[in-house]
Amino acid sequence: MLDALRDEMKQGTARGAGRHELTLVLNGDVFDLDAPRVIDRKSVFHDLPRSAEHAVPAMKAILADHPVFIEALGRVVADGHTVVFISGNHDVQLTLPEVRDLVRSRVVEAALAALDGAPRPGSSSPTPEAGRARAALGARVVFRAWFHKTPDGIIVEHGNQYDAYCSYRYPMVPFGRKPGEIQPTMGSLVCRLLVSRMGYFNPHVDSSFMLSAFGYLAHWARYYLFSRRSLAGAWALGALRTVVELVRRREPERRARLRECLAAAAQETGAPLRAVARHARLFAPPAEDRLGLVARELWLDRAALALLAVAVALVWLLLAPIWLAPAALVAPVGLVVYERLVPKLPLEATWQRVSRAARQVARAHRARAVVFGHTHTPEGSWEGGLFFGNTGSWSAAFEDIACTKPVFAARPLVWLRSEPGAGSSARLAGGLVTWKNGRFEARTASVPPPAEQLREPHGAPPPLRSPATAALRT
Repeated sequence: MLDALRDEMKQGTARGAGRHELTLVLNGDVFDLDAPRVIDRKSVFHDLPRSAEHAVPAMKAILADHPVFIEALGRVVADGHTVVFISGNHDVQLTLPEVRDLVRSRVVEAALAALDGAPRPGSSSPTPEAGRARAALGARVVFRAWFHKTPDGIIVEHGNQYDAYCSYRYPMVPFGRKPGEIQPTMGSLVCRLLVSRMGYFNPHVDSSFMLSAFGYLAHWARYYLFSRRSLAGAWALGALRTVVELVRRREPERRARLRECLAAAAQETGAPLRAVARHARLFAPPAEDRLGLVARELWLDRAALALLAVAVALVWLLLAPIWLAPAALVAPVGLVVYERLVPKLPLEATWQRVSRAARQVARAHRARAVVFGHTHTPEGSWEGGLFFGNTGSWSAAFEDIACTKPVFAARPLVWLRSEPGAGSSARLAGGLVTWKNGRFEARTASVPPPAEQLREPHGAPPPLRSPATAALRT
């Protein structure tokens, strides 16, 4: 697919409409550093600190296992285009300088290998020319801890900052009390301590693990009733450890660190500090500040109330007169009433919050397009001349345990094009597309509504001789 994007750029340049340049944005969660590690060909659970000490070896292993991906990125950079890595909640370690240096060096080596006559990695006699070439290529491998802003007014962001379970108080400096160690979020802890240890749940498919009480019971009966493994034990231990870690590592807000975060974002992205500050006000408070919500999400509140209801009922039956025995039902009934009065927030509500935040981000930056990821749901629409999109997911999402029915048969990405040299006034076109069977297929309107877009005779949209921004998430 990346080679097809490169060919599109070459064909556009060959038509004599000026050089076509591509900014390829990998919109977070490209590397899953929360997943179990593979050691000696076996999947091994872990709860290692999220620091450079552990992130660098993990990233080295990932890059070594995916040479086709790295070589393709190298060819993009070798063609003179730019690759932007945005940190997501699963690869927040991309904020660490050591991890950035590693990824950049691997992509640059692949780019050098793609250039005819360029020095190959490991050359024994480096020259000043080789050093300058490497530096020029390295400048085209860009990292963003929070969001990316293009000169033509496109904001690309992973979107986890509007999800309380996955947000960071300071996304540019997401560290906790220990220097260099990234603060855990509820989402990261649940992935490492709970979901990945419970089996038969696909962490890439929300519907596989976001179940009702009856759904969990049916899941247990199907996969665990006649086995030696305990679903309840894995849940109880993982849920309790998650709460304990959130409490133990909670880092209260500090204004000095917040100012440091905002200044770093403005410097890294080139966005005005005032716009960055307005942007930051949209963040969802981290789950560590809302432990009641955490207990509700992990079912700990209902488990505690159920145990309390059983205990009260038993004590009542033992101590109360026989004719008052029916009153023991008050405790179980109270549990049912609680469930009705305090419903669990559905995951869809979180995804809707993320979607609404995109509109507010557009206002904060006066952006012409905002592209998120995070929710796994590909979307794209033009609204009043502004584009709002979601890059969806390329992850291993299947509807069945045997992994034969993919949730999405095609691979989604957002592809936007603009006129060269026009800056923030450039006309935008494009939208959500999919890559399937070696072809790009449009999934949304490729131009703004007619009232917002100048048209040539016969209603045809004007040709766009574009720098292009393509964003995708894996």
